[in-house]
Amino acid sequence: MVNGIVLPIKKVFALVDAKVSVEIKDEKRSLQGRLIAVDEYLNIHMDETIEFVNNQRGRSLGTVVIRGNNILTIAPLI
Repeated sequence: MVNGIVLPIKKVFALVDAKVSVEIKDEKRSLQGRLIAVDEYLNIHMDETIEFVNNQRGRSLGTVVIRGNNILTIAPLI
C-alpha cells in the first residue's frame, strides 16, 4: 500500500517549469510566476513573479526566492 502514496513534495517537484500561484503567510498576499526550482524544505525559486494583494494585481517582482516555512499553498495555474 505504501507504494501507492504520492508525497506532496513529489507533486511540487512535478510543477518545476510550470506557472504556479503561491499563497504566503502575509495578509492575503499571493505570488504568481514560473517555478524554477524547489528543494527538500520547499524553499522555492520563481521567475516572472507578480504580486497579488487581496486578489488585485500589485507589483512585478521578477525573480524571487521564498522560504518554505512562509508558504501556505502552492497551486498550478490553468
